[in-house]
Amino acid sequence: MELLVLSKKDLEKVLTMKDTIDAVQEAFRGLALGEVEMPMPYIIDVRKHNGVWGVKSALINNLDVVGVKLSSGYFENPVKHNLPSITGVVILADAKLGIPLAVMDALTITAYRTGAIAGVAARFLARKDSEIAAVFGAGVQGRTQLLALLEVLNLKEVRVYDIIPEASVKYAKEMSSKLGIDVRAVKSVEEALKGVDVVSTATPSKTPYIKSEWIPAGTHITTVGSDHKGKQELDSQIYYKSKVVVDKREVALEKDYLKPELIYAELGEIIAGKKVGRTSMDEITIMDSSGLGIQDVAAALVAYRLAREKNLGTYIEFA
Repeated sequence: MELLVLSKKDLEKVLTMKDTIDAVQEAFRGLALGEVEMPMPYIIDVRKHNGVWGVKSALINNLDVVGVKLSSGYFENPVKHNLPSITGVVILADAKLGIPLAVMDALTITAYRTGAIAGVAARFLARKDSEIAAVFGAGVQGRTQLLALLEVLNLKEVRVYDIIPEASVKYAKEMSSKLGIDVRAVKSVEEALKGVDVVSTATPSKTPYIKSEWIPAGTHITTVGSDHKGKQELDSQIYYKSKVVVDKREVALEKDYLKPELIYAELGEIIAGKKVGRTSMDEITIMDSSGLGIQDVAAALVAYRLAREKNLGTYIEFA
């Protein structure tokens, strides 16, 4: 029995944001239709080293695939150690036969599947005429958030803000060149939000930095940085005047700032047609994402299939 090992370089050769968005969308539809079994994520705080480990898993019955992701978040790594802030592995297995299929880099899977949620959410919740985007966080996640938004929206202008100004400037230069659109660094959160149509936040902030009064009517926001208890990017008041969508209620309610009465729907319910998405041009919508195992498994399955088609990766004898 052979196990396919896919490195970061292998995944970068096969994964596309379009494929990942489509796979993640179908995974959420399956969740709403009862085709998915997914334990609650498990978080291990490594307070001694200011880090965190997360364990996320899912069984997608209609695809006969199961997966587990073990990933870390050590947000001082880039500055102090010149290492990624997020790393780990994803294990993919055949649910019908109980055979492991692949082990792959979790950094790339996480980046693409987290970016993809911004694309899926914008597809169902953003105004179709959205042209101006603001991205908060100029790291890997901020980059894939923009890639995903561009798959579903015809953006003309992008503002990026990071607490490290040099990171914003680097991001703007790189993404402008890569994508051929106007991406510019801004000096304040408020400046980034003036006249904005769609917002993506991808920071590890534990203090809300986006104020309610700065959000224009009709804005769609996807927040992926506030992925577990203790982290928060949006002023709590924003949630009281918005249509709030989450990936999974039970997971979302682990966060202090979310209450049951604030949650309108799960994303899968909207995708499956059980609830409607945006209903007016002035409505403010929020996709408050925690990140689910189904996203990792869906992205990993796409990567596995594409890698086999293109004969990429390394096979090792497993048993």
